[in-house]
Amino acid sequence: MDTDRQLFELIRKGDREAFDTLFRRWYPQLVAYADRFVPREEAENVVQDVMLALWKRAAATSITSSVSSYLQGAVRNRCLNILDRKQTRERYYSAVRLSVMEATDGIGYASAKELSTLLGKALGELSEEQRRAFEDTRLRGLKYSEAAAEEGVSVKTIEYRMSQALKKLRLALAEWL
Repeated sequence: MDTDRQLFELIRKGDREAFDTLFRRWYPQLVAYADRFVPREEAENVVQDVMLALWKRAAATSITSSVSSYLQGAVRNRCLNILDRKQTRERYYSAVRLSVMEATDGIGYASAKELSTLLGKALGELSEEQRRAFEDTRLRGLKYSEAAAEEGVSVKTIEYRMSQALKKLRLALAEWL
């Protein structure tokens, strides 16, 4: 039986069997670990994403500690990012709802609630990439270049995602604008 380090070296050379072996060996444990941070379904997605990233970037990845420590750290970091995004999204939705309530004070509570619901639904219908770009630039106040660096994409990609997000939001809220 190969050690994790030997399997990783084979993966770096593109050995699919070595990847499958490492995946099967660590998947249950990593899902159980991620499950401590996020719901089960998300935990499974996190582990799959981490393993896929390992496969795609193996040649450029340098593991200085043990493979298990590397995988656990990657899983933990992805889980924490998910939790941070959820908290950011909730803070944003709360702030938007509050500002909608304040801005629509004269149109009545029922209308303001309808607008708030419509806005929440519109934000929920954005793709994950569009929503992240929107939250990064509008809520967190990042510049497009900072958001691009954080996402690992070009500034033009962030600009495109933002233009698509704003277009969708304008369409969804057309009757209120």
